[in-house]
Amino acid sequence: MEEIIKNPSIIREKLYPEDADRLFQLFESPSSSPCEMDYQIKGEERWLRTTFIPITDPSGNVLKVLNFTREITYWRKRGQYAEKTNQMNLCSQIAAGFAHEIRNPLTTIKGFLQLMYQDKSDIYQQMIIQETERIESIINEFLMLAQPYPGQDFILINVKDIVGDIFLTINPQASESNIKVFMTGGKNLPSVNGSPEQIKQALLNLIKNAIQAMPLGGTLYISVAKVDEGVSIMIKDEGTGISPEKLSRLGIPFYSNKEEGAGLGIMISRQIIKNHQGTVTFESEIGKGTIVEVILPSADVSDLQEN
Repeated sequence: MEEIIKNPSIIREKLYPEDADRLFQLFESPSSSPCEMDYQIKGEERWLRTTFIPITDPSGNVLKVLNFTREITYWRKRGQYAEKTNQMNLCSQIAAGFAHEIRNPLTTIKGFLQLMYQDKSDIYQQMIIQETERIESIINEFLMLAQPYPGQDFILINVKDIVGDIFLTINPQASESNIKVFMTGGKNLPSVNGSPEQIKQALLNLIKNAIQAMPLGGTLYISVAKVDEGVSIMIKDEGTGISPEKLSRLGIPFYSNKEEGAGLGIMISRQIIKNHQGTVTFESEIGKGTIVEVILPSADVSDLQEN
């Protein structure tokens, strides 16, 4: 630490500005009681904790300060994981109660609407039914957060077919936003165990986010490839990018990187992929866009046959 005090530029380069300011303040204006500070190395996932122990005279004046620094990355990540788990459990409980309370009366309303509005040529009647079905779809998404999809209902899935269907769905919307979509790969892919509807929903949420990240247009790349773990679906946009601080908070309940977002899309997608024993990772850089990679494990055909 003596080297840091003599050469403050060293710590300025390695820490985020607000952390560097706080750390220097503790050095320059030491407290008369012990204290500590946690901070992150810029651009890395490493966390450090510096503890300050003042040595005082009988009058309480600080004569000198002992300090030592240790790495706390493991404990920090463990705490963040526990916090996210608690948040997810709470959100799941809220989602389950909310969905069940609404779904029952909604089913009745939908049934009577279908009986009342049977004139398929009436655009307004059909719009009411479509919007009711959309509400039902949103409720079903909430239930995805509340409980994992039962593995015994999984089937063998060709991921290339699912991504191909999504490509046909989003291409018109992308064209309207001056976005070109390119899909590559998909040869010799292993099958995946899962729910086609849920995997499609998860990927569609992530791809829509990528489109919304390019308000001025651009190019969206979707690649599907075989990897050691199974199948990789990579979504790359040329959008505005996400800062490291915001990137670390993606998936937190009701946190959104968009002004009008509710923060549910990524959370639901992550939960769906997690239910399929897969992973979702994000890489982003301001001004250069974002890369999302979804990895789904190869199907265990023997387990599927036993079920």
